[in-house]
Amino acid sequence: PTNQLTNQLTNQPTNITVETVLWALIALIALAFRLSHLDAAPLNAGEAREAMFAWRAATGVGLPFHANYSPLLFVANSLLFTLCGTSDALARLWPALFGSALALTPFLLRQRIGRVGALAAGLYLALSPTALFASRQLDGAVVAAVGGMIFLGSLVRFLDTDRRPWLTLSAGGLALAVSSSSSAYGLLLTLGLAWLILSRFTFHTSRFMSHVSRSSLVFLLATLALSTGLGWNPGGLGAAGDLLPAWIARFGSVSAPVASPLTLVAIYEPLVLLFGLGGLVWAMRRGWRFGALLGLWAGLGALLLALMPGRAPLDMLWVVLPLVVLTGIAVERLVRGLQAGGAWLSEGLYVPVVLSLWAHFYLVLARYAEFGNPVDLTLALLVVALQVLLAIVFALAMHLHAALRGVVVGTGIVLLAVTLSVGWGLAHVRPADPRELLVRQPTAIEVRDLVRTLRDLSWRETGMPTTLPFTLEAIPDPVLAWYLRDFSAARRVESLGTEEIGPVLVTSRRELTLPDVPDDAGFVGQDFALRRSWNPVEVGCVWQWPPRCEATVGWLLLRRTPSLPVADGWAVLWLRRDMTNSHTSSHSH
Repeated sequence: PTNQLTNQLTNQPTNITVETVLWALIALIALAFRLSHLDAAPLNAGEAREAMFAWRAATGVGLPFHANYSPLLFVANSLLFTLCGTSDALARLWPALFGSALALTPFLLRQRIGRVGALAAGLYLALSPTALFASRQLDGAVVAAVGGMIFLGSLVRFLDTDRRPWLTLSAGGLALAVSSSSSAYGLLLTLGLAWLILSRFTFHTSRFMSHVSRSSLVFLLATLALSTGLGWNPGGLGAAGDLLPAWIARFGSVSAPVASPLTLVAIYEPLVLLFGLGGLVWAMRRGWRFGALLGLWAGLGALLLALMPGRAPLDMLWVVLPLVVLTGIAVERLVRGLQAGGAWLSEGLYVPVVLSLWAHFYLVLARYAEFGNPVDLTLALLVVALQVLLAIVFALAMHLHAALRGVVVGTGIVLLAVTLSVGWGLAHVRPADPRELLVRQPTAIEVRDLVRTLRDLSWRETGMPTTLPFTLEAIPDPVLAWYLRDFSAARRVESLGTEEIGPVLVTSRRELTLPDVPDDAGFVGQDFALRRSWNPVEVGCVWQWPPRCEATVGWLLLRRTPSLPVADGWAVLWLRRDMTNSHTSSHSH
């Protein structure tokens, strides 16, 4: 179209809105946090096992049979390894991409929780320590979370619009979940139970019955396609079926269960714990069934995890996801309250006071963790008491709702900063530190030093980086298998015999006794830690008067402990003495 006065083209209308730009920004933030330094930590045993299955398929060794693995990630990584090669970062690329997509799933719920609430939920999922850490692990839990959120969001949209494509998308999300991880069954079971309980077991299925056949067909076809890679891996369908028994097996006893779900949420997700409960209270007071559904989902998820001895740390997503949506509800109501009755002379003056007191509280706790002075602990408690007293004073001087909004905004800003710090530290600073409760049996960074040392030795001996012949004495270990996969001349034995002894050995024991080897042909070794562990007891409080909790506070604030984690798994590189002597003489010439 043209302007009749100037005879010039006018600007065409655009569909790009502020909301669209904000969703794009959330996607970029999620990608940046997940893709940055994706190989910061070595693959742990579970990750290495998944990666080895895909590497063997990509190199033509064969497909896995009768093995417990994620069929969807196996197909995706096999394709990626075939096209791009292998590395720790590439092995984790698909979970990182799905984790970024997880931050966009609240978009499906914006008609229920509000546009601002959906944006807040999406931003939090982009920054959530649990979601961020899950996205940087070669594990199907985050993929199952994406499938579960698509299933819920699309089902809600179908109920709101009665449009059949939403039910089709919901079936696709369900297929994505059950073909990726055994964690999907806990996520979906708690959601389904919450729906049934809330409906008092009289859920009206009339709106769904006419679509059951089509949706079931879509679900079955999608599950078949995703688990088998469009038929490339027929055994993937059986692997998808094995995910349910694997999930049920988690109810068996284990030697060292992970921390309780309430502890993990309080330590890693304090913002959604507080705001999620606030959103739940608001929904219950107004009789909003969708908010009650989310609260019941979170409660059942926490209960199921508490009853499951073999729970995995990433199963915390069962609780985090509904709490995040409830947080979106709370933020939506908070923003509307500020728009309707907020004023700079009330909340605008009170929020900086709240921020200053919480900042002082943190500094006092940090000093207590450093020096252990009981006076600092008392002072920190006094700061909390002062915060409560000032809230009462502001409520009396202004208005109860204004004071409440000021406390919530100030505390929310502080908790958002805590979330950023905890998430960045967990994912980028300490991704292989066993003192992080979400980190389960991590691989020590020294395994990469072992690989570099073997490559350097191979260059000197053979002129190639991965053709050094050596013997690995160890039980089957997926971590060593993954990191030594390129050494074509290596062979593994479970015990050394005379015929297996060569000039280069790698063993899992730090003492090497070879009775049939003469003394002048002995070995010298260099050890490399493979795994480390720590004892949580050392950061407990000493309940005396005054109580001694500086170790607990130091761990909570900085993940600092009185002693460093102890290595409990080793790989030792042994070289025969005549080999080292020849290298020494050649260098002297």
